Parts: sequence; structure tokens; C-alpha cells
Amino acid sequence: MRNIAIFIIALFMAGCSFRPAMPETNTTFEYKYESSDINDYWWKEFNDERLNALVEDALKNNIDLKLAYINLQKAALTLKNSKADLSPTVGINAEASKARTSGETYTGQDNIKYDSFSLNAVLNYEVDLWGRVRNSIASSDALLQASKYDYANARLTIASNVAQAYFTLVSLRMQERVLEDTLASYIDTMNYRKKQLDAGSITQIVYLQSVASVQSAQISLTNVKNSIVSASNALAILCAKSNDEILNQIVATSATLPDAPQVNAGISSDILLRRSDVASAYESLKSSNALIGVAKAAYFPTLSLTGIFGFSSSELDRLFVQNANVWSLAGSLAQTVFDYGKRRNNVEIAELTQSANALSYEKTIKTALGEVKVALEDRKNAMQVWQDTKRLLSSQDEIYRLAKAQYDAGYTDHLTFLDAQRNLLSTRLNAISAQQNLDNAAVEIYKVFGGGFKAEQTDQK
Repeated sequence: MRNIAIFIIALFMAGCSFRPAMPETNTTFEYKYESSDINDYWWKEFNDERLNALVEDALKNNIDLKLAYINLQKAALTLKNSKADLSPTVGINAEASKARTSGETYTGQDNIKYDSFSLNAVLNYEVDLWGRVRNSIASSDALLQASKYDYANARLTIASNVAQAYFTLVSLRMQERVLEDTLASYIDTMNYRKKQLDAGSITQIVYLQSVASVQSAQISLTNVKNSIVSASNALAILCAKSNDEILNQIVATSATLPDAPQVNAGISSDILLRRSDVASAYESLKSSNALIGVAKAAYFPTLSLTGIFGFSSSELDRLFVQNANVWSLAGSLAQTVFDYGKRRNNVEIAELTQSANALSYEKTIKTALGEVKVALEDRKNAMQVWQDTKRLLSSQDEIYRLAKAQYDAGYTDHLTFLDAQRNLLSTRLNAISAQQNLDNAAVEIYKVFGGGFKAEQTDQK
């Protein structure tokens, strides 16, 4: 009866846990903003097949993403190990020995020699009285979830970087073509000025100014060419491709930047909680909270149950006879009495880790809010600049058309026509930059909202 009572008490105490309540964190925020329906393949919203291919290659081959996946696998195995502690361990113990005892010194009895052979199955089980094992499992499970979110965030970051690197490279190629036309225009001006100089109608300084303009245009073109090499290398690293593949097979066929998708559906700010980095920070907080329970459980004794079943004999050939079987059941209670403050320090370390993770969680949310605000404002400004630039481009195009018509009719000189041409080319450069900024702003919108979800329409109170 006494044994039954002890067993019942042990089972009751096994439900104990010294894991504290989750700390209160300041996660309340209120901000009105807009976003579109975001999904796992948000980059397809740009309707650019070359971009789609690059992102898919990057998600298959990127080294950083492979490292994130390895960390995910490690976290899964750690959780399995933690869960294994809930089950008893089973081992096999085989032993053979030869011994001799001392003889009787008063009677002169000879020494006694004997052999011993045994083969036992040993079962060990630690009763989780104070929740050490359960809290360890909870911590490992939270870390696994955090690793999943980290992996998702890595995918989002890589896809975003690929998209923006692609836009940069296409933009530079477009700028290269415009700058080549600009250089040709300045060369025409220089040649025209040379004729004027030879005729004595202009001074040397006017001619040299035209030469300097050609040199300046050449420098701008060279700088863009250098930037193309750097940008293609960055994109090649992201996608695990060669520079030749990027420049000659992909970007070479991209004549223009894609149109930025519309992002204008209102949603609740609670959607920030679905960002992978926010979710990962919260899981890390949960993990550190559970580890406090693990550390506090070390203050209390551990109850271990041991069962042995096997065979024992003084003769090897009679080890497995019926009467050679042996068994035993035992329980042990162990308690550390003095450890030089190690347990106290471990509890304090666990509590400090939780405090740090709580602050990190709050910081992540505040950072996310800031990123959302900046991204939406940048997109708004980028849209305004793009619209203004399109209107200016239309005006410059009309001015160039009129200047060319007047030049062809002989109503204006060659320099006036070239000036109109260069103003148009300069505006085209601005338009390319404006469209690239708008595309990048759209990518940032997807990025700051985490991607991988479909926004639910809600009213912000």
C-alpha cells in the first residue's frame, strides 16, 4: 500500500512546473496603412518571366537559404531529442568476471576462486516531477517554430534582393542606351563647333566647352558600364549563376522595366504579427520562458526508476537456464546539496535571457511598424515622382518633335535641335530612375508586410 501511495504522489507531482507566466510585452500599436493581397509568389505580380526565373533559381540554389534550412533541420532534431527524454532508456549490459577471495587465516582454508557471467536488460526512467523535461520540450518546440519563421524570412529577403538587383541591372542597361545616344549628340555638337571655330565664328573656349561635354558624357557612360558589371555580379551570386548567364541570356533580352503592381487595399495593423521576423522573435521569447522552468527544476530532487531483467550464472554454458534469470526494480532520489551557486546563476541567466528576448520582441514590432510607415511613404513619393516625370517626358518629347520639325524646315539651327534632343535624353534618364524607384518601392511593400499571406479586409478602429 505504501508503494502505491508513493507512486500516486509521484504522478501527481509530475504535473508540477516552475515555468513562469509569459512576460507582458508592449505589442499594442495603432497605424492606418494600405497593402494588397500578398502571397507566396508576390514577385509574379510584376508579370516579368525573366524575374520569375531568377527568383526561382535563387530559391533553389542560394547558399544563405540552404544554411537557413540546415538550421531548421537542426532545430527539428533537437526537438526530437527533447521528446525522447520523456521515454525510458533501454540498454543491454553484459559482464564476465573472474575473482578470488582470501582464505581463512586461522584455519588455513584455501582461497576461493569463482567466475561470474551476466546479461541484463536495463531500463532507466526519470519521472518528470518538476517539469524539467516538459519545459525543455516546450523550449525546443518554440525554437523549431522560430527556425521555420527564420527560413520563411530568408526566402522573402532573397526574393526581394533578387527583384531589386534585377531592376537595378535592367535600369542600368536602359541608362546605357540613353547615355550612348547622349554621347553621340555631344559629339555632333563638338563637330559642329569645330566647323564654327575653323570658320572663325566662335572662340576657342566655346569649342573646348563642347569638347569637355563630350568627355563628361563619356565618363558617365563608362561609370554606368562599370555599374553594370558590379550589378550583374551581385545578381549572379544571389542566383548562383555566372555573369555571362545574367548579362547575355537574361538581362540582355529585357528592354524595359516591368510596371509596378497596384498596392491599395486597406487592412488592419494586426497583420504585422504575421511577419516572419515578428513571429520568430515571439517564439524565441517563448523558448527562453520555458528554459526558466528548466533552470528552476534543478533546485529539486530527481526521481529515477530503474528496472533490470536478465540472466546471471557462475558458468557461461548455464547462463540461460530457467533458474539463472534475475530481475530487480529500484527507485532513487537524488538531490544536489551544494554547487557553489551554479543553479542560482543558471536561473538568473535564464531570466536575463527572457528579458533580452522580450525587449528584442518589442523592438522587432516597433521596427516593423517603422518599416511599414517608411515603405508606404516611399511608395507614395515614388508614385508622385513617376507621374510628374511622365508628364515632363511627354513635354520634352513634344519639344524635341517641334525642334526637329523646325530644323528640318530650316527655321532653327543645328545646336537648338541638339539641345532639345539632349533635354529629352536627360528626361528619359530621370524616367528610368523614377520607374526603378517605383518598382523597388513595390518590392519593399511586399517585404515589410512579410509576404506569404492573403490580407484580410478589416476596418481600423
